[in-house]
Amino acid sequence: MQRIACALIGSALLLITALVALLLSDALAPGRVPPMLCFWAACGAGGMLLGGLGLLEFSSRHVVLPQASAGLSYPRAGGAA
Repeated sequence: MQRIACALIGSALLLITALVALLLSDALAPGRVPPMLCFWAACGAGGMLLGGLGLLEFSSRHVVLPQASAGLSYPRAGGAA
């Protein structure tokens, strides 16, 4: 599940980077890229980013953290045992 989430996040960041590069190159020759294409690409990238972050949050809820035993607990603050 984490691999899918990381793949979604990486794909979204790659799409955003490509979109920024496309818009910067379009500034030199206006009219090549329709604005609605950029809008829908940005919406898709945002959806993938939110989906990936949601999957990461969902998978982190099922992690079982080990409990500290009574004899191996951390010392109290101030040096008192």
